[in-house]
Amino acid sequence: MAHDLEAPCPVGLADWAGLYRARGDEVMAHRPVFTGDVFTDTPVRTPQGGSRRRTVVVVQHPCALRTNGSDLVSRLLVAEVRPHSVIPAEDWTGYISLMPLPDLIPNGESDKQRHQAAFLDAPYVADPNELGRRIACLQPLGVNLLLQRWVHHNSRVVVETHRFNEVVAGPYEEADITEDWCEARISSSMPIGEATVECLSWLREPIQAGGALRQEMLADAQQRAPIRRAAREQVRSLRPPS
Repeated sequence: MAHDLEAPCPVGLADWAGLYRARGDEVMAHRPVFTGDVFTDTPVRTPQGGSRRRTVVVVQHPCALRTNGSDLVSRLLVAEVRPHSVIPAEDWTGYISLMPLPDLIPNGESDKQRHQAAFLDAPYVADPNELGRRIACLQPLGVNLLLQRWVHHNSRVVVETHRFNEVVAGPYEEADITEDWCEARISSSMPIGEATVECLSWLREPIQAGGALRQEMLADAQQRAPIRRAAREQVRSLRPPS
């Protein structure tokens, strides 16, 4: 049975907030780079070998972004983001070369600035060390919609978003835990890099000898709440006495 490309809200509604986890000043600098993150003023490599600065969105699956779970790969695959009029939910089945990003900049001075789209037919390669300012992170739904449209653009196959969620939810939960962990640790004057490594080391420990790693258990929706709770307890135990 064929499936259509999906939209973030029902037909007839224009509630785009469900796409975004954070925008503008809401974005935390210590959150790991993730699929669907939007960066401004980022140098990208052109097909001719030159460089130009663009607003871009990361389009690779989160597990393809890192060589060892923490260090980003030397080159990131991104797509250009630029202004585009709002595409109604009922029309998201079309525009197959776009990932609409309505209200990407909710406080923009004009509709042209507020509403954007990722142009999937304008991919680039970016150096992770040269990423500009991150202005948005997507919710899981937004990440899944982006991956759905990216895969469809390149293959004309429509994979339902819930299938993408099966392989995104675990890494997304890991990013959430890492963000919370780093927020707590940098308040104790620990550098972001050290806090990130500390969190990932804890996630890669087994619950018990010979058991599954905490990181692996995040792939199981039934196990996420206990891991989140254990992470909060572990961070509290690491805080220096007040």
